[in-house]
Amino acid sequence: MTGNGWMTGWMWAWPVFVVAGLLLVGFVVVRPAQGGTHGRAAPRPVGSAARRILDERQARREIDEDEYPLRRSVLP
Repeated sequence: MTGNGWMTGWMWAWPVFVVAGLLLVGFVVVRPAQGGTHGRAAPRPVGSAARRILDERQARREIDEDEYPLRRSVLP
């Protein structure tokens, strides 16, 4: 053909579609493999905030050495 057909105007689009498709597939496959959370926060272990607060209080000497193990054993 001489290039005067109606399809010649769209011939540039196929490489763009192929590249866009490969990028999309790469993003969908690689993102979960890297441990992405898809906009969700990672779940925290239960009691981690309470343990952190207890550790901070013990470090500031608000809790004595005898009370600390008792309170720590009660936490999950």
